Amino acid sequence: MFHRISITFLLLLHTALLPAQSIAELERQLEQTTASDQRWEITYRLSKYWLVTDPARAAAYAKQSLQLAISLNDKRREAESAWVNADIAERQSRVAEAVTLYNQTYRVAQAAGLPDLPLQASEKLQNISAKQGNYKAAYDWSRQRSALLQEKSRLYAEEQRQKYEATQAALEAQKKRENALGLVLLAVLGLVLAILYYLRQRANRRTRGEMAEKNAMIEEKRRRSEQLLLNILPPAVAAELTVRNKVAARRYEHATVMFIDFVGFTKTAELLKPEELITELDYCFSRFDDLIGRNRIEKIKTVGDAYICASGLSDRNERPADMIRAALQIQDFLKKLKEKRSAEGRPYFEARIGIHFGPVVAGVVGTKKFAYDIWGDTVNTAARLEEACEAGRINVSGSAREVVLDEFRWEYRGKVAAKNKGEMEMYYVSDAL
Repeated sequence: MFHRISITFLLLLHTALLPAQSIAELERQLEQTTASDQRWEITYRLSKYWLVTDPARAAAYAKQSLQLAISLNDKRREAESAWVNADIAERQSRVAEAVTLYNQTYRVAQAAGLPDLPLQASEKLQNISAKQGNYKAAYDWSRQRSALLQEKSRLYAEEQRQKYEATQAALEAQKKRENALGLVLLAVLGLVLAILYYLRQRANRRTRGEMAEKNAMIEEKRRRSEQLLLNILPPAVAAELTVRNKVAARRYEHATVMFIDFVGFTKTAELLKPEELITELDYCFSRFDDLIGRNRIEKIKTVGDAYICASGLSDRNERPADMIRAALQIQDFLKKLKEKRSAEGRPYFEARIGIHFGPVVAGVVGTKKFAYDIWGDTVNTAARLEEACEAGRINVSGSAREVVLDEFRWEYRGKVAAKNKGEMEMYYVSDAL
């Protein structure tokens, strides 16, 4: 959102500073030229000039630029023109057309090997899908965007590795040249052996200092790349992927899965500006990340306003107790936030939470554009428990309750019908004993 605001501000500033006769000159050139590539350049520039101040006029030029780019069979120009057309369509609330054009931008930009437009287009499509309530499409685009970011990170890491190797080779060659020169000078000028030895040693020290400094910089960049990978994958999975370039799927018999979903998210979202909504979601999800991290729980993903995490995906933390504690802390956080927002007269979020205990399969799909995920009936059941929950409560399955029966206070709900699951024994958990 900040990126879009920045672009809009720059376009406004650029249009304001551009003399009227310059726009008129471009329009005269458009009438006079017949070369398709020059006509594309002019129509594309005019569409951006009018984007903020006169969207209808911008739309006309943008459509011309897209047609010209297609006729030129220039994928870069087609992707850029499609993006401007999509932006205009979105501003004019032609959502279906905007989705089609963002899809075109994504597809053509990927074919052209452009690094940034596919990321921007997938983010737009994710946001539009989430606003329309199509969380499956939003999730798919979220995964596409994550895959693009991961690929970009991988390419960056590869670029840094190549630079490191080139630096090492250059330094080694430099060192060999210096050593060879030192030997020649020592052979020819034996009388100044001590002086040359001193100079060579000083040069070596300088070279080693430069190498140490560059190595430290490279190591810091490598550490940041590894940290980025650890933010996406669990440590063991990231290590296996780094070593083997693939990850074997694994079954975990004692996993606990938690689904968190905000109640009335669409209605609350209508009361907030887009930037305020994103800020509020980021604030809540960041707090969730902190709370589950303290309880040794692995975040799996977010889909729109839904938050999914799991424990028991390693040789430790195989009981639901930590997950239930984290759920209680999350509901306590949301309750306090609700009180604060109500006092301020601002909208607030309430959440339903469902927790189930059982086997899951976890792994990374694909070899390049990958994402860590979990599958199995335990995941589906946790989602059904969340759907059958009341706002502000934590709905726990009977199998999860049996494992930690004496550690919490329970409220038996009886057998409750769950979609595609029939009747299930469900319990509300209130606090720890």
